Amino acid sequence: MKRSLFILSIVIIVLIINGCSNNSVKAIKADYVDIGLGQSLYEGYNKVEQESIQSLVNSYNQIEYIGQTSQQLDLDKTISIIFVYHDKISGTLMIDDKGIFHTDDSEKNYQISTNNDTYEQALKVYENLKQKYSNAK
Repeated sequence: MKRSLFILSIVIIVLIINGCSNNSVKAIKADYVDIGLGQSLYEGYNKVEQESIQSLVNSYNQIEYIGQTSQQLDLDKTISIIFVYHDKISGTLMIDDKGIFHTDDSEKNYQISTNNDTYEQALKVYENLKQKYSNAK
């Protein structure tokens, strides 16, 4: 009896520890995004399709990271995304082409897992939005 209680206690402790070591970001929602690359930033309100916004939100919400890194973001290749929900910032993401990223709820840089395509999706949205601004001139 004592032995099975001891084993059960260990299992519960392991489950608690694993549950607390979540390597994912806090989930967000967004009505629109502002997005930039390097020094540029474009306002996406009424310029980015809802499908693209939802795709970026889903990608953000599924971010899992390998761990903290001491590597710095390559600011020339960093995409900045400001997620806005009901006229309030719901989250921010800075991510570079090597998968180094930083969110608004952390002061540290992390390495994104290799199976995430957030950077590529964000780059497409950025290029489309930049094109819309270029055509408006």
